[in-house]
Order: sequence, then C-alpha cells, then structure tokens
Amino acid sequence: MSDKLSQRPDETRAKSIAKLYVDPISPYAYFYLKQIDRLDDLLDIRITPILFGAVLAHWGQLGPAEIESKRRHTYQHCVWLARRYGLAFQMPSRHPFNPLSALRLLVSMGNPPEAIKKASDFVFEQGRDPELDFSGLCEVLGVSDGAQRIQESSVKQALQAQTQEAIAANVFGVPSLVVDGHCFWGVDTIDWVIDYVQDRQMFERSDMKSIESVAWGVRRKRD
Repeated sequence: MSDKLSQRPDETRAKSIAKLYVDPISPYAYFYLKQIDRLDDLLDIRITPILFGAVLAHWGQLGPAEIESKRRHTYQHCVWLARRYGLAFQMPSRHPFNPLSALRLLVSMGNPPEAIKKASDFVFEQGRDPELDFSGLCEVLGVSDGAQRIQESSVKQALQAQTQEAIAANVFGVPSLVVDGHCFWGVDTIDWVIDYVQDRQMFERSDMKSIESVAWGVRRKRD
C-alpha cells in the first residue's frame, strides 16, 4: 500500500451514529433539515421526533413563542434566514400550534426521515397548520388511517420514550443533534458539528474543559 493510501484511514471507518431531535413546531428544525445533507458523509443521523413542549416543561423554560418580543424576533429571524439560505418560507396562520397529532403520526410510521422532512415542509414551506389540517398532513404523507394510528397506546408510549431519551441526553431545545454524548443545539451549530467530527478531542482540550469549572453566580429561583 502506498503512503498516500495509508494516510487515509477515515475513508473506510464506519460513521458514528448521531440523533437529531426535532419537532415540526420548530421553524429552526425546518432550516436544519434543509441542510442536513451537509453531514451525510460524516455521520449516520437518525432523525427523531420529540415533543418540544415536554422538554421545555422538564427544564422549566418558556418557549421562544411564549415571550411576545422574542416571538416577533424569532419569526423575523426566520424570514431573514430563509432569504439568506434561498429557501421558501411561510409561517402558518397561527403559531405555536399543538404538534402532538403530527408527532404521533410520524412515530406511527416508524420515524422515516423523508416523512419527517415532508411534515416540516408542510408547516414552514407550505404554511399549513398540522393541528387544524391534520387530514391534509396525512394526505401529504400517504397515510389513510392517521386518526386511528395516533390513538394507539403503543404510539403514544413510543413518543414519550423518544422525548425522555432526548431529555436524558441533556437536550433542552430543538433542533438538537447528539453525537458521542455531546449535544449541539440550533441550526447554527452544523459547522461546529463538522469541526467536532474532524477533531474528536475537541471537548477534552483545556479551553473546553475550563468552562466546566466556572462557578454558579446568581441563580434565579423557579416558581
């Protein structure tokens, strides 16, 4: 074997498995899914729907759409992101909506990546509401018995399990990609993920380790 070939072991190494946690309620998940192919050569990504509201409740947070000024800022930021990325973007007529039925439908299908992407497009590319237009979502996903599927106890339990799995992985928002126990939150962390995959010792270096020793200062009490 030539020196040139012997210096390229990574090309035959199996890709690490990563989990991308999403909820169709999130416009940022929509933008992430539109760019996920940037990671195709680096990671084997399993896209996993979770209930964002349950994650917020666990950590005692409000969602960005629950604070009026942050809500407006978030939506305007998404309009800007769409222009920057050259993507179609249309907010549904009301937001946030209840994503539970849409999530259960995706879980009932086995979390297929293409269906998850189509559900995200349904909301933020077509501007349709999956709560009020659940039948339309079912039609787009090619499901004829959606209303029955989402009532199955096994489907409800599976969604709960996926959400708890995310919480156990320290996920606090969507979209979040978890690889090697590290959580990368937000559409703007894809470059960070790429750098990490190319430098697996990143979080072992002194500058990263020193962050863990920063002491708590003032901490607000939860109600």
